[in-house]
Amino acid sequence: MENSKKKIGMIFPGQGSQVLGMGKDLYDKQRIVQELFEEASNCLDTNFVRLCFASSERELRETVNAQTAIFLISAAVYSLLKEKYGIVPDVVAGHSSGEYAAIFAAGGMSFVDTLYLLKKRALFMEEATKTVYGSMIAVLGLPQARVQEICARYDDKNSHVQVAEVVNYNATTNFVVSGTVNVLDLVKADVIAAGGKVSMLNVAGAFHSRLMVTAAKLFAMYMVKVDFNDLEVPLVSNTEARMIESKDDLKMLINRQMSSHTLWWQSMQQFADCDIILEVGPSDKLSKMLKREWPHKEIYQVNTMQDVEDLLERLGVPFEQEYLIDAEIEKVHKSSKKKQAPASVPLEEAVQAEAVQEVAQAQ
Repeated sequence: MENSKKKIGMIFPGQGSQVLGMGKDLYDKQRIVQELFEEASNCLDTNFVRLCFASSERELRETVNAQTAIFLISAAVYSLLKEKYGIVPDVVAGHSSGEYAAIFAAGGMSFVDTLYLLKKRALFMEEATKTVYGSMIAVLGLPQARVQEICARYDDKNSHVQVAEVVNYNATTNFVVSGTVNVLDLVKADVIAAGGKVSMLNVAGAFHSRLMVTAAKLFAMYMVKVDFNDLEVPLVSNTEARMIESKDDLKMLINRQMSSHTLWWQSMQQFADCDIILEVGPSDKLSKMLKREWPHKEIYQVNTMQDVEDLLERLGVPFEQEYLIDAEIEKVHKSSKKKQAPASVPLEEAVQAEAVQEVAQAQ
């Protein structure tokens, strides 16, 4: 397919977009999706068929499980669009942990290396939550200056027990505040008194805040174990809201991302000249958020077979139906236990559980 007629931007959701059963429709109908499930299961010694389709919401919510499973679904949808239908982006971005799917789509890392590094990221983030009881809240309906003013009342920049940082800039009046739970209670009360709305996010810690600095330093040691490439298409970094294409910039920004703020709305300004924006992965929250800001732009989510068919029709790309017999599907279900990820240095007491970011959705 020729992308010259329409500029396509692809965005990838992060943690909080996981839902039991995600990707099942595509898995049952598309061989390329089945193959990626098998490869991911072998790589991380995890049965992703069971995790995504037959575990529990609680198990899927754990940090390592959520972040790796969301990446798998996003990468599978992207690979289907690219490999089978020739639909490729002109620019990519991913929200928080979703940036790893964007990096894969841009050619910055291989599928296996991305999975490996994402798992390490999740493990260190979870470890960081053991020392301080932190969380995150979504704040809606107030301007940025007002939200920052409220946080400044309670945030002590020299303290790790009195933390309140605006860490996600999702839209013009849509923010996420990360901090210690006792301080977040005070912020919540002030936001409501000022006429805003607040909702607690389903995360285990104060992610993207200074409480993640130690985790970022530990994570950096494992970055040498993977191969980074110069990007095939520009990626808009969460951390600086600018396009990057070199592997050196990629390595620098991916390490900073863990403890840096997510400049999502600022990043989306790089997509303003896109004719079509696709949210690729198990969510429609990012696309809905953008539609509220840009109601006249073509913005679609792609996370089911019907979404794929609808997109192909819009782009004038022929749809190819793939029929798989039960025996073929059952064969892919039985993933071997052979690991293909890079060898890892023993991780002291890393625990598999989960974190980061549900994108706040206006009610």
